[in-house]
Amino acid sequence: MIIRTVSASHGWRWIALGATIFRRNPALWMALIAILFVGSRVLFALPLVGVIAVLVAPNFLAGLAHGAQALEQGKPLRLGYLASGFLKSAPQLITIGGVSLIGQFLMVMAMVLVGGEAIGGISKALTGGPPTPEAIDAMRAALPRMMMAVIVGIGISLPLVMAAWFAPLLVFFDNLSPWSALVLSLWACLKNALALLVYGVAVLVPMMVLTPLSLALHQPDLGLWLLAPVLVPSIYASYRDLFQRAPAPA
Repeated sequence: MIIRTVSASHGWRWIALGATIFRRNPALWMALIAILFVGSRVLFALPLVGVIAVLVAPNFLAGLAHGAQALEQGKPLRLGYLASGFLKSAPQLITIGGVSLIGQFLMVMAMVLVGGEAIGGISKALTGGPPTPEAIDAMRAALPRMMMAVIVGIGISLPLVMAAWFAPLLVFFDNLSPWSALVLSLWACLKNALALLVYGVAVLVPMMVLTPLSLALHQPDLGLWLLAPVLVPSIYASYRDLFQRAPAPA
């Protein structure tokens, strides 16, 4: 695989291309995302079963990217594309989900080890009713350790997110092994950090606008789901922009 290095403006271009693909069949895109949203709520509501949602997330991302490819090629979008990631490269995609799950567990453990009592103290102060002067003082004292825990969490999660960003598509479309796909995805993100920064800002702004609605409905990730009909095709667009097959030797 050849990884291209593109300018920062491509970050916005990926969003625009994702919106273009979405507009080719907006009703079905929203239906696909709604099915996944309801399914994830059901899984997360069951004790320990929510782990399955993390494991199979790459399979569904690959299937949705397959649908984006179909629209790009002038083919119709169908509900059946949700199963594409289970019909092709299923074990490899689940492996990527397993790596993400282990990485998230390690991130939480590291944050707890660093934050420790600070995290518990701040949580107790925030949920214990109106803050008292003693609680405010305790929060101020715990804030440095809390900030250190957040920095450690970002330091672990950011490389993990970059490694898993393109990996399902590289496995599904290019038949790479999970480990090769994770390494290539991480390297592509590092080479195109400015474009991804622009992309991230373009996504973060509407998510912040949707945050009050998400909190009011007690669904912290609702904003991400509402943006998913455009975000998923934009991930496919960025994959198509950054990765090219090396020409076969003569």
